Amino acid sequence: MQPDLTFIKGTMMRMSYIRRAVAAAIVACLTGACGQSTGAGSVATADGTPSANGTSRQPWTEADLDRVALDKSDGEKFGSIPMSTSPSERRAQPVECSPIAQTLGRSSSAYAANARINRTYSGKGARRGAVMTLASHRIGDAKRVVQEFRKSADSCTDFTEGRMSYEEVEVQPDPGYGDDSVSIRLVEVVSYPDGVKIRVPHAVVVLREGTTVAMFHNFERPNSSVRKKPTGIPDELIKAQVEKIRHFDGAK
Repeated sequence: MQPDLTFIKGTMMRMSYIRRAVAAAIVACLTGACGQSTGAGSVATADGTPSANGTSRQPWTEADLDRVALDKSDGEKFGSIPMSTSPSERRAQPVECSPIAQTLGRSSSAYAANARINRTYSGKGARRGAVMTLASHRIGDAKRVVQEFRKSADSCTDFTEGRMSYEEVEVQPDPGYGDDSVSIRLVEVVSYPDGVKIRVPHAVVVLREGTTVAMFHNFERPNSSVRKKPTGIPDELIKAQVEKIRHFDGAK
């Protein structure tokens, strides 16, 4: 029997599409295309002074966040990408799903921050890595970031943002991180010109400790060695970051 060359050619082209698109998606997420905040700005309290962090009662600057973020002294290998302090302008359809869309990639929110930084952590051994954003807010805004994310997660099941499509938004059991936290999983649906679709699982954790908001994001790479496990964020990574925020003294 002669091989079906048309079928073989079509399959090879489809796989080429998938490899290129997935590679582009990974680069986009890690360099900001799926979580970009735009503009510049900062937030001050009513008397014009920077807002204080709820744990140290001292203003949290970008330098403070750089010091409190997990780094090589904590045994973590990381990279970083510049972040804006301005509110995110990303809008999903339906619009009530926007708080979820804003957490993907270079995570942000609809609220301006005193300071905001990004970290990309590599996995250790079989442990997954993650993308993390730390943002310092006024206490009211910090609470609202988590509250609005929770409300969005409770009401949204699927949404689109630009050319991206997401389904199966599911709230996970309360992780109990920090003063307030929410964990979700969702699936990105990537479509190709030949009609083929691939499904990319994502995981997001949003938490507040004092006036600092930490957002963690991860997504499953095709052919991942941990593919048999549900997509998630390393628990030890999150707990270590919360503890470091809790005990950080910005005055030092």
